Parts: sequence; structure tokens; C-alpha cells
Amino acid sequence: MPPNAPTRARTRGRARHVQQWPLSFPRSGFQGNAEAVSCTRIVNKTTTLVNDSDCPPASRPEPQVRRCNSHPCQSRWVTGPWNPCSATCEKGIQHREVTCVYQLQNGTHVGTRPLYCPGPRPAAVQSCEGQDCLSVWEASEWSQCSATCGAGTRKRTVTCTNSQGKCDASTRPRAEEACEDHSGCYEWKTGDWSKCSSTCGKGLQSRVVQCMHKVTGRHGNECPALSKPAAYRQCYQEVCNDKINVNTITSPRLAALTYKCTRDQWTVYCRVIREKNLCQDMRWYQRCCQTCRDFYANKMRQPPSPPSPSS
Repeated sequence: MPPNAPTRARTRGRARHVQQWPLSFPRSGFQGNAEAVSCTRIVNKTTTLVNDSDCPPASRPEPQVRRCNSHPCQSRWVTGPWNPCSATCEKGIQHREVTCVYQLQNGTHVGTRPLYCPGPRPAAVQSCEGQDCLSVWEASEWSQCSATCGAGTRKRTVTCTNSQGKCDASTRPRAEEACEDHSGCYEWKTGDWSKCSSTCGKGLQSRVVQCMHKVTGRHGNECPALSKPAAYRQCYQEVCNDKINVNTITSPRLAALTYKCTRDQWTVYCRVIREKNLCQDMRWYQRCCQTCRDFYANKMRQPPSPPSPSS
């Protein structure tokens, strides 16, 4: 009888022992299986399983063992995805499912005992680090606008205060933004110096000084007063002749009688005329008669200078 026959009789009689090879479960790792021995009764060609005591013990055959499942193992480890880290910040652990499965001929997998899977079992636990650490962005003060007249940009330093440098990029403050500054739109503009007011000796020159917008050219008052250029300066011509200049005032009283003074014609400039000692010139005296008259009045009230030792 072939070795794969389902039954094999060892004794004859009404009750006899029968050997039967069990079906081998298709799992890798089995090296062999044992032959099953049972006591059966045959009545009218019908086999019935009976108690082992109904068969003679001496006729019980010895179990036989044969090799099975000699094909290569089809079991392997299957791992699932890692669970979220146990800590939302800093260090923690995370788990995953690790299963030993057997691949059937139709391609499906069924679970089996871990000892049937070759190789070391993959790790089911590992250390992890939470990514949701409290992060704070720190920003410095804004720099000055890159433009002093119109549109420009300004910048600042943005730093992550997290000890590991893990700050959420989506919440990072801006490090640069647009700005406008019109504080430097106005500047002092000067004209050319005029001719010297005197044809000989000491005189005065003037020029136009205006605060103007750099772009529009409009006049304004936003220019810094400390940086305003001078509108007047002294000038010097050739030395006058020894003869008395017809324009030189020798007697302030005579000048006051000769020219009827109503008020200063150059209100803004008369102070400069007085400071530069130009009131003695009748031309300037006429334009700033009130200022020059007060100047001479104060001068006449001053005590006379003492004579020099050499005289």
C-alpha cells in the first residue's frame, strides 16, 4: 500500500488497528508528522471507530514518522505603522504592531506563531521626540526705513527661542516689511550770491535760501534749522580813495534830517545790516533806517573811548 494511503490494516478480525497519516498543516518549520493509530470495527463493509480496548494490545503497530513540508518557509514578519509619539514635546516612545504571517498559495496572508518566522523580530517599540514643543519667536525692533523720502523697506531680527531650534515656521513673524518715510523729503536750496553791495571797501552779499521738497519742488518748513545755509556774507572790494565817499554817513543826525524815516524796508535783512556795521552806508541806511537809527542812538550813548597812551 502506498505511504499516502489513508488507512492501513495491521491485524485481521472484527476489531483491528488502523494507521492513518494526518493532514499536515501547511506551516513552515515542521520537520515531520506522526502516523495516527486507531481501533476500528468493520460491519457489512462499514468501518466504525471503537475504543482502543477492543483491539488486542499486542497487535497495536508502532507509530511511523515521515517528513513533510519540505518546501521553503513562506512565513515573514509584517510591521504596521508607528503610533504617535507618547510625548508631545521632548523625548517619548512609540509603538507599532509586529506580526508573523504565512503566505498561502493564493497570495493571502494568515497569522502564525512567531517562532515560524525567520530572522530577528523587528522592534515594536522605539524612542521618539515630540514635535509640538512650545516655541516662541522673538523679534527685535524694526530698523529705520531704507528710504527717507517715499517708499522703502525696514528689517528686524527674528530668533527661535526653543532650545532645539524647533519653532513652527508657519507662525514666524515677518523679518522685513514695506515702510514709508517723508522726514527727509525737504532740503535747503540756495541761489547764487549777489554782487557786493559796495564798489569799494567792505560790503555785503546775499543769496536766496529756501526749504524745498526734493520731488515736487514745493516750499515747506520741514528743513532742519540748524543746517540752514547762510543767506548773507561780507565782501571786500578794493580800498576806497582817501576822499570821503558820498555814500558814507559822517553825521547820523544829518542823515536823520536828510532822509525822512518811516520804517525799515528790509525788515528781515536789517538785523544783518546792523550786525555787519553797514549802517554807515547811506544806501543801507535808507533801506533800514529805523534799525540803523536805533543803532546810532545806542552808539552815541556809549562813553567815549579813552585816548591812547601814544597820543
